[in-house]
Amino acid sequence: MRFIKILAAAILALSILKPLPAAAQTSAATQSKAETSLYTKTFAKPSVKAADKFLKKFPESVYAPEIRHLKDSLQTAEFQKKNVSQITKDEALQKAGECLDAVGWKKDGTEHILALTVLKGAVAPTELTLRILSPNGAPETAKTIPVYTLQDPQKPFRLALPLEVVSPLGPRRNYLHFAYYNGADEYVEVLYLPEEDILHQAMFYGNPVGKDQQHIEGQSPEMMEGLQLTAETAWLVGRLKDNPSLIPISKADYLTDAAIRWWLEKNPGAGSKSARISFGRLDPESSIVQAYNRQSKEKGKNCNAALFDIRGYTVICVRSRTDGEYSLAWCEPVNRSKRLNTIYFETDGTTLVLFYYKGRTTIKYRLSTASHTLRI
Repeated sequence: MRFIKILAAAILALSILKPLPAAAQTSAATQSKAETSLYTKTFAKPSVKAADKFLKKFPESVYAPEIRHLKDSLQTAEFQKKNVSQITKDEALQKAGECLDAVGWKKDGTEHILALTVLKGAVAPTELTLRILSPNGAPETAKTIPVYTLQDPQKPFRLALPLEVVSPLGPRRNYLHFAYYNGADEYVEVLYLPEEDILHQAMFYGNPVGKDQQHIEGQSPEMMEGLQLTAETAWLVGRLKDNPSLIPISKADYLTDAAIRWWLEKNPGAGSKSARISFGRLDPESSIVQAYNRQSKEKGKNCNAALFDIRGYTVICVRSRTDGEYSLAWCEPVNRSKRLNTIYFETDGTTLVLFYYKGRTTIKYRLSTASHTLRI
C-alpha cells in the first residue's frame, strides 16, 4: 500500500505546484476564463470524474493532453490499489500447502492465492492445475493449464521460473507468468489470465548443449516467419530471444539434426550386428550436404561417398550418380576409443568398407550402397 500512497501524494503535489502548460501560456489569450478555471480546479482536486468533466466540456482544449495524462495516472493508481496483492511469496506458500509454487493475487480489491500443482506422482503431466485459494488457504476454484509439448511420450516436467504477477502490456492488466521445462530439450514461457481463463504459451526446443547441458540449441514454433502473434505471445517470444541459455539454430543445422534423429530412430543398434540399414534422404539445404560438397569423395559405381564429423556425429553422406540426390548412409556419435577413420569402395564399386581403429586393433564393416545392408 505504501507505493500507492506515494503515487497519490505525487499527484496531489503536482496538482498544487503545476504551472500552466507551455502551449497554454503562449496562447492564454485564446483560452476562455471558464476553460482555464476548470483546468485549475481539476488539478487542485484531481479525480477521474473531474477529468472526464473537463474533457467532455473542452475536448479540443490545449489542456486536454495533460488532463488525459492525469486521468490515465489516476486510473492506474486506482487499478493498482484494487489489484496488487499484499500477500508475500512466503505467506502464499505457507497457506497453499503442497504445490510447485504459489503467489498472492488480488482481483477487484479481493485477495487470493494462486497455487500451481500437478497430479500427485505425475512426473511428466499433460496438464497443470492452478488452484485459487482464499488468503487463509481455503479452496475457491481451480483452473486447468495444458502442458505445451511436442514430445511423445513426454519428458519430466520441472518449473523453470517461479510464479509472478506481471503487467507486460500496460499497468492496468495483470497476468500470471511462469516458465517450465519438459525434459532438457523444451523450454516454455507462460502468460495466463486466471479470471478469463485465457492462456498464452511460447516454446523453444532443440538439443541440450554445453558442459552441463543447461542450454538448448534449437528453435521456436512461435518464431516462424509470417506468423501473426498476439501481443501476449509476442512478449513471450521476446523473452525467449533475450534468454542467453536459448541458442537459435540455423535452418541448415536444423535440417541436419532432423536427419540424424530420423536415421538413429530407423536404425537402432546399428553396428552391433549385420542388418538392413535405412538410408535417409537429405534436404539439399542441410549442413550435411554443405559439408559433403567440401570433402574429398570416394567414387563408387552407383554413388560417391564422404566421411566427416558434424554436430557431434560421424556421418557418411552419399550422392547418387543417377539422380544426384543426397542421402545419410551412416551415422554414429563421435567415438574417440573406436574411431571410424577411413572409408573406401571395394572392387565391385557398391560395397563401402568402414575402417575402424580401436586401440591397436582394426575393425571393418561392409555397407552395401546397392542393397543397403551391413555386414560385420
